[in-house]
Amino acid sequence: MPVMASDDSARSVLQRLPRSITRMLRRLGKLADEEAIALYLVGGVVRDLLLKRVNWDLDLTVEGDGLSFARLVTSRYGAGMALFPRFGTARLALPGGLKVDITTARRETYANPAALPDVLSSTLDEDLRRRDFTINAMAIQLNLARWGELRDPYGGRRDLQHKVLRVLHDGSFVDDPTRIFRAIRFAERFRFRLEPKTERLLAQAARTNVVAHLSGPRLANEILALMNEQHPERVIGRLRRWRLLRFVHPGLVLGERTERLMAVLPKAIGWWERRCLQTPIDRGLLRLMTLLASAGSSTLSGAIQRLQLSAAQARILGWSGEKSRRIAAMLSSCAPLRRSQVYRLLSGLPNEAVILVLARRLAVNGRAAKQRLTRRLARFLIRDRHVTTKVNGDTLHRFGLRPGPRFKTILDRLLDERLDGKIVSAQQERDRARDLAGQYR
Repeated sequence: MPVMASDDSARSVLQRLPRSITRMLRRLGKLADEEAIALYLVGGVVRDLLLKRVNWDLDLTVEGDGLSFARLVTSRYGAGMALFPRFGTARLALPGGLKVDITTARRETYANPAALPDVLSSTLDEDLRRRDFTINAMAIQLNLARWGELRDPYGGRRDLQHKVLRVLHDGSFVDDPTRIFRAIRFAERFRFRLEPKTERLLAQAARTNVVAHLSGPRLANEILALMNEQHPERVIGRLRRWRLLRFVHPGLVLGERTERLMAVLPKAIGWWERRCLQTPIDRGLLRLMTLLASAGSSTLSGAIQRLQLSAAQARILGWSGEKSRRIAAMLSSCAPLRRSQVYRLLSGLPNEAVILVLARRLAVNGRAAKQRLTRRLARFLIRDRHVTTKVNGDTLHRFGLRPGPRFKTILDRLLDERLDGKIVSAQQERDRARDLAGQYR
């Protein structure tokens, strides 16, 4: 097998890993020597080490029984372990927080396009051949006598040097249509070109209905991974070129309005981050919301159903369409809005929907309208969303009110009056709560 030259050896590549990871890999290599099995670092981490990119997702492959070796590692180092016997894979959580996947070298066959593969143990070269692209089909040996030797049977290093993305066999995209989306992701992330035959095969597969055979979660994972890329506008361009968004929903069409919205989204995210530094957002889901922002209700609900999103994701995505557009219009209108009204508009929105509301206004003309919306948003985010009542249900119960829906009615009214400046002290609030409790008794 080809081995890297000494002036650019995989040994020196391994030195790019943090020292703690290198020490652990040496221990695992020594343990593999004791068991007389071959152990390799494989896949994306090898690619990224050669590209001098950060990636500490460690995938190890064993020529032999990977699950037995994983159990031995667990016993030796006290790791936590989750087993996936169908794929001959174990996921280990080692001391110090290091996570490692250990897999039996295998070959795969596909009973049908897009089906999960049938797995048989095999050699390393066959294991590498089942992978998506040559740049992901390299391995570095970890046994101490051959520590750092690069196994590159399919020319992955050459394709890295020439910035080329190449599949390993003609049926690759049909066997596993998720590779269509991964090709787009890697091509745009690394600024690689698709090798001509690979591009033809991708275009042919995209024209068929093979992607429709993917389960909702598998398609959702690929779409969200694309939306999480640093330059989503590039991947969206390729999705449009090959008409791949029809598999999310046939009615999903990206027009000029969506393009404007996507263009201002980074500005909206930056505005949010300056005011909500520690508040997390799901960027991939937010960008998918933006793609669906002009969709009708049937297209939006159909996309959610097709992707089989989690309940939490579906709830957030449900704000993509008319609901967020209506709120943006109300917040930017010249009609007077009390602080409590703004609070009621925004308090139930997930963070991603708030950002989309802002982006909707930034995407259209009207300086005064933008100023009204950003002023109201800023006041809500910085001040009003943190306002609470001093009175609670126990207080109302002491005022003689039985627990029930009226509690929420009174507490909401107290909060509104505090936001609008009608209540300014704790004593005023208690007095007002007593009056309201008397009205509802």
